[in-house]
Amino acid sequence: MKHITIPLFFNVLFAISASGQKDSLKIKTSSNSFVRINYENDYFTQTDIYYTQGIKLESVSPVFRYSPVMLLLPSLNHSMVQYGLSAVQDCFTPTNISSNVILQGDRPYAGYIYLGHYKTSSDDYKKRLLTSELDVGEIGSCSECEQEQKAIHRWTDNTQPGGWQYQIGSGIMVNYKLRYEKALYSDTAIDVDAVGQVNLGTVYDNALAGFTLHLGKMQSYFRANHTSMFQLYGIIQGWVEGVGYNGTMQGDLFTNNSVYTLTYKEIEPVVFGDSYGICLSWHKVSLTYSVTHITNEIITGTYHGWGHIDITIYF
Repeated sequence: MKHITIPLFFNVLFAISASGQKDSLKIKTSSNSFVRINYENDYFTQTDIYYTQGIKLESVSPVFRYSPVMLLLPSLNHSMVQYGLSAVQDCFTPTNISSNVILQGDRPYAGYIYLGHYKTSSDDYKKRLLTSELDVGEIGSCSECEQEQKAIHRWTDNTQPGGWQYQIGSGIMVNYKLRYEKALYSDTAIDVDAVGQVNLGTVYDNALAGFTLHLGKMQSYFRANHTSMFQLYGIIQGWVEGVGYNGTMQGDLFTNNSVYTLTYKEIEPVVFGDSYGICLSWHKVSLTYSVTHITNEIITGTYHGWGHIDITIYF
């Protein structure tokens, strides 16, 4: 899978970059400015295993286009472009956090933290959207996942996790992502989009394909600038992911300092996922809630899910 993912990634990147350079004058900067808080936790699905918590802070502003990192991110021609920065922390645990020994064959404790630059280019005429992103950070104890989970469990009088000393060792995280979305059908109250995505880096190497359905009262999904009109719509997603490498289970790609990791033979090479949610937006505020489920990531693992909530404030 890894040998397929890497050439595919660079072929797509080259094609999009060449197109963007040729028609750079046809790219416009969106006037959108907003901040968004994303929170994910498996508490919403009444579990405390695997992907247990994620926090993401985002800011989008035209001023970010002056960051030199944006030069590394391609965009579609004839598009409206938004420039964003993000700060992310994700945390992972095994199935039994009360155990103080390594659970062989189970997911290791892991956490990472990173800063990201991203660019979304929307073409509302052809109903297509490209998201390109570069993330740089670290996997390991610097993520503070151990301290955070212990504090939350202490405040809520829950079981204290006992195995963080065996978490994935520290290593540099550098990841590049391309996500392309194209409408298969689009109307005023419904759109169905095909989705393709490739990740390449020291923590994640994978590719996925799927679909997204938006249904309800909404502006065009491919319109870059936010409207203050009242919106209320549902979101349904489904996808299949081919896994080439997962550093949260196998350790950082170029670092071999973890006490315990899984081998590639212990990891499922194909993972299916689904998500469903609802979005409410009016004037300068948008609220989204969704629930995500994925099939086994580990051969001996189990089905897993978590909830997601985000709040967006536009300026």
